[in-house]
Amino acid sequence: MSLADLASLASSVAVVVTLLFLGLQIRQSNRNQRSLMQQGRSARNVELLSRLSDPRVSDVISRAANGETLTDQDCFVLYSYMTSVFWSYEDCFFQFHLGMLDPKSWASDGTVLRRLLGNPAYRAVWRFARGGIGDEYRSFLDGLAAESRHNPVPPNLPNTLRQYIAEEREALQRSQDVRP
Repeated sequence: MSLADLASLASSVAVVVTLLFLGLQIRQSNRNQRSLMQQGRSARNVELLSRLSDPRVSDVISRAANGETLTDQDCFVLYSYMTSVFWSYEDCFFQFHLGMLDPKSWASDGTVLRRLLGNPAYRAVWRFARGGIGDEYRSFLDGLAAESRHNPVPPNLPNTLRQYIAEEREALQRSQDVRP
C-alpha cells in the first residue's frame, strides 16, 4: 500500500468519523429543541392555570359553567381566558405536526381539549373565536367540539374536588385507625 493510498484511507476514515459526530450533534440538538418546546408548553399551561386563581376569572368561569347569566364584562373575561387556552393549544398543534412535540404530549393535550369542549361555555366561545384561527387547527377543533357536544358535561371541579378531599381524609382516617 502506497503512501497515497494510506492518506486516502485516513481521509475517508476522517470523513466517516466527522459524519458520525455531526449526526450525534444533530440528534442532541433535536433533543434539546424538543426539550425547550416541552418547557414552553408547560410554562404556558401553568400560566393558564394560575390565571384561574384570579377570583374574577374563576367566578366568571364557574357561573358560565353553571348556566348563570353573565354581564357584558363577564363575557369579555370568559372570552379572553378561553380563547387564550385555544391559542395556546394551537401552538402545540402546530409543534406536533412539525415533529417538535412528542406524540404523548399531544395526546394529553387532545384529552384536555376534549374535556374542555365538553363544557358548553367553551364550545360557545369556540364558535365565536373560530373565525380567527387557521384552517387546519379550526377543522381539528370543530371536530372535537362536534364530538364533545354528545359527551356528558365534565364534572363540576369544585364539587368533585371537595368530594375527593373528603374521600382522601376518610382513607387517611381509616388507615390510622387500622394501625396498632
